[in-house]
Amino acid sequence: MDKFLFINIIFSAFNIFIIVYAYSLDFFPKKWRKKVNQDSLVGFALIFSTMITMFAWIIYFYLKYLNL
Repeated sequence: MDKFLFINIIFSAFNIFIIVYAYSLDFFPKKWRKKVNQDSLVGFALIFSTMITMFAWIIYFYLKYLNL
């Protein structure tokens, strides 16, 4: 369970990094944003990383409280 907790913390840290990056995209110049064109990719990464993190924490607490 300790390893799974560590994995969940890593997923959460990665998710926070993507959230901060998505928020900071507005601060980059529009010319650069058009050049790299990754707004939709960041959105998809944010959705899926949040979903994976949520399910990982749900599984962790499910296993922890049922002592499986």
